Amino acid sequence: MDQSLIFNYLKRTRIIEAPRSTLATFGATHIEYHLISPIDNLKDKTRLRQGEVISHKPQIITPQTLSERFEGFGPEADEFANWLKSSYGEFLRALEYQFQNKGFSAQVISESPKEVATRIQLDIQSRKLPNQAVISCPDAAWSLALMKFTLDESARSFPIHLRDMERRGMFNPEKFQEDRNRREIESLFEKAASGDKDILPVLGRKLKDYGLFPEYEDRYLSFF
Repeated sequence: MDQSLIFNYLKRTRIIEAPRSTLATFGATHIEYHLISPIDNLKDKTRLRQGEVISHKPQIITPQTLSERFEGFGPEADEFANWLKSSYGEFLRALEYQFQNKGFSAQVISESPKEVATRIQLDIQSRKLPNQAVISCPDAAWSLALMKFTLDESARSFPIHLRDMERRGMFNPEKFQEDRNRREIESLFEKAASGDKDILPVLGRKLKDYGLFPEYEDRYLSFF
């Protein structure tokens, strides 16, 4: 398809009703969409396409995962990976989004596009449905409109996802693993405090394996 034609189609695409919430950071998001298109040469006829877009949990792309995308390039690939780490390090932070289109259906309705859009929009608003989208687009460009919509939702959610992952230390693998270990230790302490004495050998072994025994020694020995 010619790029000028694509640009023209996208210019005529309009988001009538956008989802109220952004995409989830640590889980999947389900968005029901309603694509409304006028049918050429048929007055007061509208093609309504409906379905569900599933946005899967965004994945972190690090310098290492980027370098792993280059396979079969010889020893230079390893050198490239090392260069990425040393040159960009923590400054190279990206997220990968994956979308899935499910439950697609299409029908022709004997109403004008404006009437269909208004009716669906009022229904969404009256029922306060959060993850719904109503999109007006040319009939021949419905798939472009849907893909553009998913990209726009990713762009809208990206700063929030970046902030949430930063808070959890997920861009620092060592810190992220340390936080996970500490959460596991705290969970074991809670079980021991509730009377589960059988968990104490497991707790002691974990403290030693994670190198945390000196820090938690007094708290651990208090159970004895």
